Amino acid sequence: MLRALCRRQVLRFDDNRLTVLGDGVFSAYANLQEIYLARNRLELVEATALRGLYSLQILDLDSNRLAAVPAGALRAVAPSLRLLNLRNNPIRRLDADSLSSLTRLEEARSLALLIQDLLFLPISTIESGVS
Repeated sequence: MLRALCRRQVLRFDDNRLTVLGDGVFSAYANLQEIYLARNRLELVEATALRGLYSLQILDLDSNRLAAVPAGALRAVAPSLRLLNLRNNPIRRLDADSLSSLTRLEEARSLALLIQDLLFLPISTIESGVS
């Protein structure tokens, strides 16, 4: 039973009351390809939360409370991530590095989902990562 759980490719945690994705929270599930976390209360995705998920293709964070794009966490899954959903989050800060590493997003709608709520951010909220 435990072995089958570790080989799981899809996790659905939609509609829960999750507030934080902590350090290595999915580390036992290295085979994950899809994670659905829509309609939770996520305010923080720690930089190492998605560490080791080298096959992750879909990350759905729709309708949470994220005020910033989780740059470090996205960097960890950037080589495989094909769809990222950040719609309906109160994103106020965007680190340019969060987007530059996402080179595998395939569909135009992936990018639209990512930037839909960011279109009216003042340019001062987009940080280049250069000090």
